[in-house]
Amino acid sequence: MPNLRVAYVLNDAAFFVSHRLPLAISVIEKGGEVIVITGTNINLAQEKQAINILKKNNITHKCCLYSQGLKNPIFEILGLFQLIFFLKSFNPSTLHSVTSKGNFMAVISLNFIKKTKLIMSVSGLGTMFTGSNNFKKNLFLLIYKFILRVFLTRVNYEIIFQNHDDFNQFQSFVNFKLKSFKFILGSGVDTKYLSPSNVKHKENNILLPARMLYEKGVNEFIEAARLLKKKNIKANFFLAGDAMSINPSCISRETIRSWVEEGIIEYLGHQSDMRNLYRKMSIICLPSWREGFPKVLMEASSCGIPVITTDVPGCRDAIIDKETGFLVPLKNAKVLSDKIEILIKDKKLQRMMGKAGRTLALNKFDLKIIVPQIVNLYE
Repeated sequence: MPNLRVAYVLNDAAFFVSHRLPLAISVIEKGGEVIVITGTNINLAQEKQAINILKKNNITHKCCLYSQGLKNPIFEILGLFQLIFFLKSFNPSTLHSVTSKGNFMAVISLNFIKKTKLIMSVSGLGTMFTGSNNFKKNLFLLIYKFILRVFLTRVNYEIIFQNHDDFNQFQSFVNFKLKSFKFILGSGVDTKYLSPSNVKHKENNILLPARMLYEKGVNEFIEAARLLKKKNIKANFFLAGDAMSINPSCISRETIRSWVEEGIIEYLGHQSDMRNLYRKMSIICLPSWREGFPKVLMEASSCGIPVITTDVPGCRDAIIDKETGFLVPLKNAKVLSDKIEILIKDKKLQRMMGKAGRTLALNKFDLKIIVPQIVNLYE
């Protein structure tokens, strides 16, 4: 595919590296060219590390002034003009946008650029569709729906959905062409790299790996840990993920510190070596309120670790209930603690679920399965 020129548009470089880098590498290996255009990330150290990884893989990166949220309308408008300029300079044959913000900016910008195909990944519907409502949020949601509904009709596009719930909700307010979508299970994982560890754990280590947002179910995880500690269940509880965010659901460092001081959890911060961390864990929890197709659940399954997650869009699609892990009700710390206790006390069940998860990852989540499905849409 020597004439293939792919531009990726999304929130930040760190997210691209963690979730989409294999796609870009595949395009380059096929003789195509790639540019990654992102907004700004307030975690400068994490962003710098990601940009260095892009450079090592000969991937051009450009940064615009827009951010993940809607912090400064002037910067958002200037960022949109920057995006249009970068795209016109690169002249992509395909633009692949990811995240609600990336899709929003991409759809507008392509109305000023001709002959570029849009691949839009709906990787969860984001904070707009979870948590409490307010005037600003409702107003932006109204604008978001209007822009997509109007501007999408003017471009050549295909939409990738990761679960049926997102498909149904997106269809309800965009009314896209039904022949222009495809279901693909997440962004995939390297099952060869993320393989099970043969080391037997002497202690019960329970991990929630996610950004430190309330909508990831962190509060429910903390309460479940409290309940188990009150019952004298011996286990160690860990949080791993970035606490630096402009997301309104972000948990303050003071709150995390209070949990640590209480002795409920250990906070590990952002982890660049997730494989090493997974291999120390007995159970992975993600009591999220809503997801697209959570990569941490795919990674845990690939590592042969049982998972406990919520029966919500995205999460329920990434596991087989009672086979690779457990589904629990949304915002229910009691049931979450009960399922953790079951797995802590039943090592045989842990092993069985871990083995079933590994099989699921090999058959459904491997990069060799996922990447070609997406890259083939670029042509």
